[in-house]
Amino acid sequence: MADSNKRSVVCVEFFSGIGGLHYGLLQSGIDGKVAMSFDMNELANAVYEHNFHMRPNNKAIDYLKAQDIDKHNADCWLLSPPCQPYTRGGNYRDTDDPRARGLLHLIDLLPQLENKPSYLLLENVMNFENSQSRTLLVQTLGELGYEIFECLLSPVQFGIPNSRLRYYLAARRSWPKVGESDIALNDKERTEAYLARGRDVVFTEWPFAHAVNTAPKAEIVNTPLQSYIDSANDSVEALKVPKSHILKRKRYQFDIVKPTSDKTSTFTKAYGSSHLIGSGPLLQTKNLDIVEDGFGSPEKLLDLGLRFFSPNEVAKLQHFPTDKQAKHVLEFPANITQRQRLQLLGNSLNAYVVAQILEHILFTG
Repeated sequence: MADSNKRSVVCVEFFSGIGGLHYGLLQSGIDGKVAMSFDMNELANAVYEHNFHMRPNNKAIDYLKAQDIDKHNADCWLLSPPCQPYTRGGNYRDTDDPRARGLLHLIDLLPQLENKPSYLLLENVMNFENSQSRTLLVQTLGELGYEIFECLLSPVQFGIPNSRLRYYLAARRSWPKVGESDIALNDKERTEAYLARGRDVVFTEWPFAHAVNTAPKAEIVNTPLQSYIDSANDSVEALKVPKSHILKRKRYQFDIVKPTSDKTSTFTKAYGSSHLIGSGPLLQTKNLDIVEDGFGSPEKLLDLGLRFFSPNEVAKLQHFPTDKQAKHVLEFPANITQRQRLQLLGNSLNAYVVAQILEHILFTG
């Protein structure tokens, strides 16, 4: 985005974690700043403060009052609420899950604000689009006159060799020419239309050439996994998958990738622990001519030199700035362990995808 088109946008970041949405804002080309962030995880807050020199407010979001938010006069809300209420692991409890209280409280507060945000971006897991939480959010936004754009996107659609399918909701008070626009509808009709369409309104393509006139049309270039990997990590003992973890069960599946692979699975907060199934990919560093799908007897995997991706490699795949020359490079305080770093990254998001949505969807036109 050219300098002449940049906007000065004041943001408030809710459920900030290590700052994934903040990094996305910085990468987006939008002239914006985060006035305040909120998160109760003190480990994540320590990382956030280390990199942004601003300590997030650790007050429980469901205890915030309208004036606590109004005083920041924010143009934009950035939200990444807990995903557990909308996952199988969380039993899909949705609005009945205590971890949804913060988001539900913000939905209740929004109509009460004197300074309502002009823009809002929410990130969560796939299935949020089918939730009662989404219904309440869309209903409130529609009643307040917001236009809404929803999508399910993964970094692989942007040429990044990492699968992390996520739901995004972008809302703004005034939207320029979005496909089959609902602008002619009044607030009540628009809300009913959004709720009636449900998941059908969620876009799953990139670019959204048919939906947003300014979406990028350039061909996506796939970046090889090898460019995200530091081969020096192959000999780091702390990254090697312990033999006991591999032999833990007689038969089960591992997600094994090579430096030449074109995709990796999602890194979760369990990555780097003894819970290997479904927590993320393992990198094969030896006998690369052997093709192993990870099924069957685990003994045959012992000669493959399996290791975990390092926190820095995971951060690069999630497009956090790791170059020491970057203004806000993602660094971890020395007292935070490798396991904790991987856990925090597993709870985060892909900053590049966020940047693209901010630049080409939320702040377009």
